[in-house]
Amino acid sequence: MIIDAADEFLAGCLRAALGDQPVPAWPASLASPEDYDVLARRTRFHGIAVVLGQAPGVLASWPGQVAEAVRSEMRLAGLWEELHRNTISGILSSLAEGGIETILLKGTALAYLYYEDPAARRRGDTDLLIRPQHLARARSILASAGCFRREDPHGLHCQETWLVDCGAGMEHSIDLHWEPSDRPVLQKILDAERIWQGRAPVTRLSPHAFAPDPLMMLVHGAINQAWHVARGYGVEDERITGGRRLIWAVDYRKLTSGFDESQWQSLAAFCETHDAAAIVHAALDGAQRDLGLYVPAELMARLRAAAPGSPALAYIAKPGVVQDFWRDFRATRRMKTRVEMIRTMAFAPRSHLLKKYPHCAHWPTSLLQLRRYGEALMRWNKPERTP
Repeated sequence: MIIDAADEFLAGCLRAALGDQPVPAWPASLASPEDYDVLARRTRFHGIAVVLGQAPGVLASWPGQVAEAVRSEMRLAGLWEELHRNTISGILSSLAEGGIETILLKGTALAYLYYEDPAARRRGDTDLLIRPQHLARARSILASAGCFRREDPHGLHCQETWLVDCGAGMEHSIDLHWEPSDRPVLQKILDAERIWQGRAPVTRLSPHAFAPDPLMMLVHGAINQAWHVARGYGVEDERITGGRRLIWAVDYRKLTSGFDESQWQSLAAFCETHDAAAIVHAALDGAQRDLGLYVPAELMARLRAAAPGSPALAYIAKPGVVQDFWRDFRATRRMKTRVEMIRTMAFAPRSHLLKKYPHCAHWPTSLLQLRRYGEALMRWNKPERTP
């Protein structure tokens, strides 16, 4: 398939950009303008335009229109990063002045701790963790800073999205978390207190910026990867499921480049005791295949031995509204969250119902709710097919 050929070529180019291999020649299998378009779209999907474009010689053998598409993406990334940095650093200062501690999660933390040019770590938002008791005050500060809250998808319990105009026609989103994951099943792995205790400063962005320690960033990244592979990743208004984004492999390479034996052992022990072995093994195994990531064989053996029968991986890989609800309901540690879960499961807002049933906009909310209940009951009682 063309996508497979494009991904294999991009992985080779990425290895060259990171200095491990010679730059591969443009493949003969990607010869038509349609192929060029696929290659450009896959470069955006993988989030690697800046990494490739900044490496000497990588784009030299590419067709002109594809190379220019990558350079255009680089310019956009650079502008986005400049506007983002000014906006986010100001918001972090405002939150700190209001007595609210924060931790950057995922992409922005990686960008400013591990990438020479933060624009090279492409992302679409900033994930920001606060303590639950600071939520009301954080909302007030964000509103005062010119942010406005987006109507989030129905069913979120521990995070919400705020939007802010960064200038130049660009709007930036801040995913505000009061738990590292919105899913109680995964909160058993991504324990908030473990993250708060191990936080490290991110001074390149702001004196008020902090990030989790490398172990937790790697585990969080692996969970995020598993989630998006199974449940989809949004790129240019398109939901893509399956496949590994190559930028994730670059993340793991940068996170683990300074690991010594004790850190590898700590990672293995954490994964064994927190049901993260299967998820992390899949992430590191993929990065080994994509970029030749170095991981000690002993570590991979330990993760592989602890991986079978992982409830966390089964939860991620087999989505279902009702199944997710019951697993999260049993896993949550807070009675308040359980009550909220029951309320949102039972009573979806009318805006959500209208998105689900746009041709029934003339129906009263009660009938829309009944239709939703009926469909859920049918899914629940439908027998599973056997191969």
